[in-house]
Order: sequence, then C-alpha cells, then structure tokens
Amino acid sequence: MPSIHTRFLSILVLLPAMAAADHVSVPLSLPLPFLESVLRDQVFTGPGVSVRINDDGSGCQFLVLRQPSLGADGNRLRIRTQAEARVGRKVAGRCLLLATWYGQLQFDQLPSVSADGRSVLLKTVDWRAFKPDGSPDSVSTTIGQWLDGYLPSDLKETRISFARPVSELQAFLSVMLGTQNPSMLDDVRIERAGVREDRVTVTLGIDVAPAPPAARQDEPVLTDTELEALSERLDAVDAFFTWTIRSLAVEGEVDLTGVLDVLVELRRDLVEILARRERGSEDPARTLFVDAWEGLTPLLRAAAGTGDDQLETLRYLTFIGAGDALKALDDLGPAAGIEVTEDGLRRLARMLIPEDPDHPEDPLDHGEGVDPELRSAFGFGPPVPPPHYAPDTSWLDWLIPSAVAASSLNPKVSDRLNNWVPGNRDMQEYLPMVREVLHHVIDAQLRTRPLSGDFQPVYRRLVFAAAWQESCWRQFVARNDMRVPVQSGTGDVGMMQINPKVWRGFYDLQGLRWDIVYNARAGADILQHHLINYGIEKNEHRTTGSVDNLARAAYAAYNGGPRQFDRYRRSDVPAQAKKIDELFREKYQAVKQKGEMAVTACYSG
Repeated sequence: MPSIHTRFLSILVLLPAMAAADHVSVPLSLPLPFLESVLRDQVFTGPGVSVRINDDGSGCQFLVLRQPSLGADGNRLRIRTQAEARVGRKVAGRCLLLATWYGQLQFDQLPSVSADGRSVLLKTVDWRAFKPDGSPDSVSTTIGQWLDGYLPSDLKETRISFARPVSELQAFLSVMLGTQNPSMLDDVRIERAGVREDRVTVTLGIDVAPAPPAARQDEPVLTDTELEALSERLDAVDAFFTWTIRSLAVEGEVDLTGVLDVLVELRRDLVEILARRERGSEDPARTLFVDAWEGLTPLLRAAAGTGDDQLETLRYLTFIGAGDALKALDDLGPAAGIEVTEDGLRRLARMLIPEDPDHPEDPLDHGEGVDPELRSAFGFGPPVPPPHYAPDTSWLDWLIPSAVAASSLNPKVSDRLNNWVPGNRDMQEYLPMVREVLHHVIDAQLRTRPLSGDFQPVYRRLVFAAAWQESCWRQFVARNDMRVPVQSGTGDVGMMQINPKVWRGFYDLQGLRWDIVYNARAGADILQHHLINYGIEKNEHRTTGSVDNLARAAYAAYNGGPRQFDRYRRSDVPAQAKKIDELFREKYQAVKQKGEMAVTACYSG
C-alpha cells in the first residue's frame, strides 16, 4: 500500500493541459488533527502518547511531555502538552529529589519550506510554561536548560516530506503527455507554507511550459464514429466518479444528498453533451471532469480534517487538492496537451483507493446492473423488484409471478401493456389499465418507504401528473412497424422518461425500456426521493405556504436536476423551463380536481 505521503498528492495527476506557458499556485490545506497525528507518529511515540527528555534511567531525572494538542495563533502553530519533570540523583539506591514540577508546556512553531522545495518544516522558535490550571508559570533554570539542550530533533523541526508525491506527479504527467509535450512541467516545488486559521496551508508551484497548438476543428457536428469515441471517454469519467463517490458515500463521511447531486448533475451534463453532438474547442471529457470536481470539493472540504486517522483524512485532502489544482490549471485556458483517458482515470482511482488483492475490481467497470450498495448509500432502499419480462429470468420465475406483478396487480395487465402499442381508439381500455399500474406502484413504494398522511395525497398526484407530463402514460410507440420504447432526444425512455445513463446502477436499464411496470416503479422511486429530499426536508411547503408546492419542487428536480428543485418559483430561469413547470402545475391541478383520468385530455380532439 502506498505511504500516506505518497497518496497525499497522487490524486493531482489528472491535470488539464495549457495552451501557453504560465505558472500556477495550488494551495493544499493540512488541518490540525492531521498535524497532531504526524507529531504522534514522529515524536510522541512513548506510552500514553508521550516523549521523555533527558531521562537518566534511574527514575530520578526526566522530563515527560504527554498528549500534544495543536492550536493556531496568528502565523504560528502552538503545541500544548501536559508535562512532568523530576530533577534529582540516585544516591544509595534512593532518589534524592531536588525538584518536581507538573504543568503544561507550549511550543511555538513557524512553518517554512526546505531548501529543495520538497518538504514542509515546522520549526520550534519559542516555548513557555504554564501551571496545571493554564496560568503562566516560571520553571527552574534546569528544566529550561533541558528543553534548550535535549528537545527531540523532530520536535525542534518537524518535517513533512512531499518528495515522493511530487516526483510521482511529474512522472505521471510525463506518462499522460507522452511525446506531445514532455517538458510541460519545468519544475514542481513547494513555494511557501503558512498558518491560516485552523490549518497549515502549503502552496505548490507548477511551471507550465507551452504545449503544441491544438489542430483546429472546423466541422460543426461530430460524426457517428467520433460520437461513439466521445461517449466512451465520457462514460469513463462517469465511471470514475461513480467509483469514488460510491466509496465515499458507503463510508458515510460526506453530505450524501450533496454528493448524489454531484453525480446526477455530472450524468445529466454527460447526456447533454452527447445530445448536442457539437465539436467545440475544449475537450468535453476534461470539462466534465473539472466541473464535477468543482461540485464535489466543497462537500469534501466540509468533511475533511474531522479526525486524526491519517489515511482517512488524507483521502479527503487528496480530493480537495486535486479540485483546487484542476480549477487553477483550468483557469489558464483550454486543454492542449493532456487528455482525460481511461488509463489515466483508472490509474488515478487506484492511487486514491488501493486495489484489494483479495477482491480485485476495475474502478472503471461500467456495468449496467443494479448496485444495491450504491442505492442504499444514497437512501434509496432495496432495489426495485426486477422486471417481469426479464430475459435472464429462470423458467420457474415464469411460473411464479414476480414481485412486480404480485399482490393487487394482475400479471396479465403488465403482460398486455408490455406487448401493446395502443392507438387513440384504444385509450378507453388502455388508460384504465395504466391507472391500475400506477396505483399499484405507488402503493408498493409507500410500503417500502412510508410517508405521513399529509404528504401521501401529494405524492399520489405527483406520480400521476408526472407520468402524464412525460409521456401521456405511454411506454411504447410504433416505429418502422416495430414496438419500441418512447424515447426523447437525450435518451430518456419509457412512460416516466428515465435516462439510463443518469440512473445507471440504480435501476435495471433494460427493465426501464421494456417493462412499463418497472419503469413506473423506478419513476415513482425517484419522485419520492425528490419529494422528500428537495421538498419536505427543504420545507418548500412552509416556505411557499402550499403543500402542493412539494410536488412542484419534486418535479422540477426530476426534470431539471436536483439543483433546480426551486426552479418553479424563481424568476431567473429560461422561458422553456418556466413553460415546463407551468404545464406540470396544470396537470397536477387537473389530477387533483378531476381525478387521474384527466389524462384523457392527451387524446381528445
């Protein structure tokens, strides 16, 4: 396993390239709990987190420092320790004590940078004594001389080495650059170190040499082949963030709602990039990566530095450092030398989360299966029961109705709907069957994740109105005499218009396409999650004075992404988004006033 210092900067290896020579400064923060743990590892290694000074071995003469705690005052670090001193000699087998002292000692340290620019030095420049109650104390000349003459070298000057991480950074960039720009980094070194509030800030300087100018692309639209290649690269970025975010979420150390927002927004951006098919001057994969880091790092910054476990703390710090570095480098201009590649992402993931030799796993595995651990980490509960049609279902499952088709829903209903493209004249038969499906999935969802009585009617109307808004309750349409799922230009599928790329890992992707009951249950699952997290928990009903606005907030998040939950009541939104929100409001009110079958308005006239 790499050392903690190796891992500290290894995350910084995926950096965007520059179009011109420049210099960037990247701040890295070392929180006080981390520095305390370094002191314990390097200095206070004795019993009870202690260090003994000038101990003659007789038990008659020594100075013991115990339990260091760090604070900051201006530009100095202050190490406060419990202290006990004995001054004496052993005579005839007994201690002749001249003095004893109990109290506290404080050591003031100033951070600096080593001459080679590869280490941070915390140098002790002063010390003071305090009584046990914390008031100032004067100690004997002898103890003062001991401190001046016998203070451990690691306490006189605590060294935190960055030599190996910096070397790995340069080596990795040379791999990423290949022959395009081998001199991109003329030098990487620590420029300065200082104390700021409750941490030491280390500024890493990166000299960026000119990269060859990128070939100009004049074509306005990507070809199918180019689009497929871009999709693979974007999927690799998605897989990397899914891997890292899933790992962080499972540990429960971050704001889960905020981290899920980052993942969903990343995937929505990915879908939008592919739908545009535009050829721009910037690398879409790099832009996607940088934007996701910008969203993730504030959440990690809030969670970092809360404990003294070096490996755990440094994992957060590596993410934060990477985000700051990527932002600083991205601000210089468009990429010109480094691409975000699958190999680079895979290596980056391995540096952050070392591979378990007993359970090897490819961090960029882009499987389409449901990931129960991912769902559970983000509060979605157990997976939605499998699709009724499922092609890998055993012969026994065909004899025993699946969980989706069980209970109040007749299996013949789902079988009929999954093999039917109804025309307008079929709606009198078709729509009541879909209503039965929607009632079934709402009841099933409420059994899985109950809502209080005040919110249940809102949720029921929300699901019916959303299904109306998204597809007029259709799962399939006819195309070239074939039955195919309803699909939008961005790839949203089925009655609830769920995007397989956005919700990969949360739902069975083929089930979303080919099973109306599964699609409805997935949509009801997402809508309930949004209703709770972006409506109820954010008090939209109290803020706006209407419980029905919980449904409007949930649908705004469903349609526009989690960060758009309040879009329906803001004035600074595009006209198209306003129109979508208003159309949903009208449908929601129609369901509330006229009942679920108000959806027949889709097929009138």
